[in-house]
Amino acid sequence: MEANNPRIPSGEAPRVALHSAWRVYRAANGYARVERVGNEASATWFLRAAGEFDADTVACLREALGDARRDDAERILLDVSQVGFGDPTFLHALVEAHRGPAGLVLVGPLPFRIRRLFEITGTLRLFPLATDRGASGFV
Repeated sequence: MEANNPRIPSGEAPRVALHSAWRVYRAANGYARVERVGNEASATWFLRAAGEFDADTVACLREALGDARRDDAERILLDVSQVGFGDPTFLHALVEAHRGPAGLVLVGPLPFRIRRLFEITGTLRLFPLATDRGASGFV
């Protein structure tokens, strides 16, 4: 189909334009990603994290949270239901975001390992929790 399309030069793959309100932040090493989903004009950023976050992969999370701050987000919703692992660098990135001007709400359900990390470190009480996207007030 693409080979017969005169608008696509031979040998060149078509470019897919992503709406600016939907962006994927990927770890350079390992498996971790954060997706921004939602309305570009919204003061609320909805981020969905997935994978394993450690010192080698947490940069994509920090970048997404940093973009939300630079965009003057009033609230950041972070879905962590697909996070399989998080080490202290993951936790540190969340605590930094919590201390920022935007309110950080974690959207779950929280995976066992992530809940356990928060319980062991005593940080679970820092974060408001929403059981799912609907409960967070973001549609």
